[in-house]
Order: sequence, then structure tokens, then C-alpha cells
Amino acid sequence: MRSAVDRIFDLLEAIATRPAGAALNELAAAAQLAKPTAHRLLADLIARGLVRQDGPNGDYSLTLEIALLGFRHLAGTGFLDICQPALDRLAGTAGELIRLSWLDGERLAIVAESQGAKPGLRFDANLGRPVVLHSMAVGKAYLASLTDAEALARVRAQGLLGKAEAGASPIRTEADLLAELERVRRCGHALAYNEADPGAGAVAVPIKAADGGAFLGAIAVVVPTARWTREALAGLVPDLREAARDIAGKAVVAPYCRKGAQVLRRPANSKGS
Repeated sequence: MRSAVDRIFDLLEAIATRPAGAALNELAAAAQLAKPTAHRLLADLIARGLVRQDGPNGDYSLTLEIALLGFRHLAGTGFLDICQPALDRLAGTAGELIRLSWLDGERLAIVAESQGAKPGLRFDANLGRPVVLHSMAVGKAYLASLTDAEALARVRAQGLLGKAEAGASPIRTEADLLAELERVRRCGHALAYNEADPGAGAVAVPIKAADGGAFLGAIAVVVPTARWTREALAGLVPDLREAARDIAGKAVVAPYCRKGAQVLRRPANSKGS
């Protein structure tokens, strides 16, 4: 049985995926709630300033309060102040979008970006997007830091392997995924090319703690495949590694990163179960 907190967050997640707003019936069904329960919880969320309704019988949508809460938290950690200069330098060098993902517990989240591409054919910032572990370069970099059994458990929990995706050539089987992770472990970087999104490529390297090599996050360059081949993407790896070392060396002074490293500290994993 779901707790009250579970029901509230299921409802918030349903609203968050519908930025244009949604009716009570739709939100109740998406959150798997009875309509009276959803209506009562929405009234409570409106009272707290987290949700708004467009008129007495209108659609419900989120206010900016949750986003602002997240921004206040990140600003208070000092984390982005430390990481952003390295991202901006790399964006200037690569001339493309740079994306930083950080591990929070067992969840890899995109927390910062820097745009180095000129207007036109480019990928714009997309903070808050869930990381699809098996089809995004940063996700592969994370999975490669785990044992095979751990990596498969994370991917199975997402439930997206083999599902219909936007990209033209995603990994579709566990056997192919394990082969890909072995390649990432050997070369030290991860590539995704027309996998998570059509026409998009990315190369990523892990960010590891200096003491013990625990995986902290990953940094990636995201590019249009119309401008970049796989080989050209791989040529960005030295610059990515330099930025990763810079962030890892400076992140230890941020309380948030120190806590994360303490929780995640463990020997670097290799292939095996």
C-alpha cells in the first residue's frame, strides 16, 4: 500500500510530465489514484503554492516553486559555482553542448550544462531530463563503473531496454549492453550515436573521486551527428578527461560532493557479477 508521501509524489510526477496542464481525470489515472483522492491532494498542493488550477474546472499545472526550491538547494551547496567554469571552458573548445551528470544515491541526474554551439543546428539545454542508462553516453559511463550484475539491475529497474525509443540504433538486448560496457571499460569513455535521440551523438567520460576511484558523475559533449562522426567525437576525449579531473579536484571542497563521495566510496569495479 502506498503511503501519503508516495501518492503526493506520484501526482507531482504526473503533473510535471504535462507542462501544458492536465485535467483531474487524466492526473488521477496517471498517478493511479481515485479521483476524490487526487482532488483532495491537488487542493492541498494548491494551498502550498506548488500547483495552480486554471479556473474552477480548469487544468492543473505546477508552479515554479518546486524548481525554485531545487535552484536554492543547488546554489546553497556551492556545487555549480565549482563546476561551471570547467564546463564553460570545454564548451568553448568543443563548440557544442556540454552536459554534467552527477550521481545521487543510485540515480544519475543532469545537473548543469554549458552551450558552446552557435544558433542554428544545435542541442539546447535540457536540465531535469531523466538519464536513460543504456542509451545515453553518461549512462553508459555510469554502468561501466558497476559490475555486470549491478549494471543489469539498474537497467532492469528503468524498464526501458528494448522499448521503442526516439533514436535509430539503441542497444536492445542485455548481451549487447554487456558487450558495450566492456568496450567502455577498456577505452575509458562512452559513445552514444543516434541512440537516445535521432540525429544526436555524445561522448562521455566518468568523473571519479581522487581517493579510491568511486564514480561521482560524468561529463559529456552532445552534438548533431550531421556535424560529427564517431571518430571525431572520440577526438574530444582528452579535453573531456581534463575537465573531469578539474571538476573532481575542485568538487571535494563542496560539502554536497564530500557527502556523496563518503556514501559512494568503494573500489573501482571491473567486469563480472
